[in-house]
Amino acid sequence: MIQVSLTEELLALEETLKDALAQIEKMKLAAESVEEQNKILREKLSTERIRGEGFESLSQLYNEGYHICHDYFAQRREEACLFCLSFLYEEGYNAGEKKNNP
Repeated sequence: MIQVSLTEELLALEETLKDALAQIEKMKLAAESVEEQNKILREKLSTERIRGEGFESLSQLYNEGYHICHDYFAQRREEACLFCLSFLYEEGYNAGEKKNNP
């Protein structure tokens, strides 16, 4: 059986850790890039949202007791839905009533 010295084991572990850190650095750069793209797309989406009559119809549907969120769209709702409300609030509406924007 070949014996490996403690120093050799530590050097091997050090190399493994260096490789892991290099991979982490690459992943961080990729994550930063994706986050920046996400920010740009969110800004673009928020400026291109359709308001007016189409949005008013969705707001009215919600007020009549139906979901307007993606997962349960047009299904009857028994209570408030956080997904629907987040959509309404994100668009500057409060459960169908337009918020006052200064």
